[in-house]
Amino acid sequence: MTSTNQSLSRGLALLDAINDSAQPLGIRELARLQDISPSIVQRLATTLLEAGYLQQVAETRKYRLGVRALALGSAMVRTDALYASASEELRFLAEHHQLNGYLGVIQQDAVVYLHTVQSHGAIAIRAEAGQRISPHATAIGKSLLAYLPPDRANAVLGPAPYSARTKRTITTVRALQKELEETRKRGYAIADEENDLGIASIGAPVRDKDGIVVAAISVAFLKAQRGVKEWPEIARMVVRAAQKCSSALGYSATLQGLHQ
Repeated sequence: MTSTNQSLSRGLALLDAINDSAQPLGIRELARLQDISPSIVQRLATTLLEAGYLQQVAETRKYRLGVRALALGSAMVRTDALYASASEELRFLAEHHQLNGYLGVIQQDAVVYLHTVQSHGAIAIRAEAGQRISPHATAIGKSLLAYLPPDRANAVLGPAPYSARTKRTITTVRALQKELEETRKRGYAIADEENDLGIASIGAPVRDKDGIVVAAISVAFLKAQRGVKEWPEIARMVVRAAQKCSSALGYSATLQGLHQ
């Protein structure tokens, strides 16, 4: 094996190891997993970081997958149509309606953010592209779970009770199934202080040309600044944005099913 091929093989193995881990990994952890020296892992990680295939967590200096690796692993964004359309729609909602925006997909047992957009509102985005979150406590996660086959949804969620992010987080199978059924009926998901106290979010699914839900977008806002009477209008904006993203992927359908 040539040196170039060996480096490529090791780089791919490193990406696989990080992809298989639920948490970011450090250089020494990766070296042990790959059975190679930390200096070699460091060189590989630096190259992949510079190319955008890895991201480094500032607080721990550990590594997780970067946006380019996520894009390669998600068929729906290989042409960048989803990323481009979602970026435009979420930026509009952020600039004109002070709503923080998120684009995500299901990967293994979590939702992975592909893109986040910061508004000028009071909420500071702590999430970054590549970050993994529990799906049951967020609007973006519910928007994705609602359209998965039951066996796949169960595999993503794992055994109940689900972890409680706040006292309002849904943690039982029965309650979550009811919530996902409501999500399908109205065409969008709501998370009411289920991931962070004081913050609500609304999300909607994005479909590909065959009508399969392949991603979701969501927005987050402070409940103290957006009363429940405003939520239906916010939901309409999110669903319209998701429909435009779906259209960019070749899906054609009339918006319907929004509840007042």
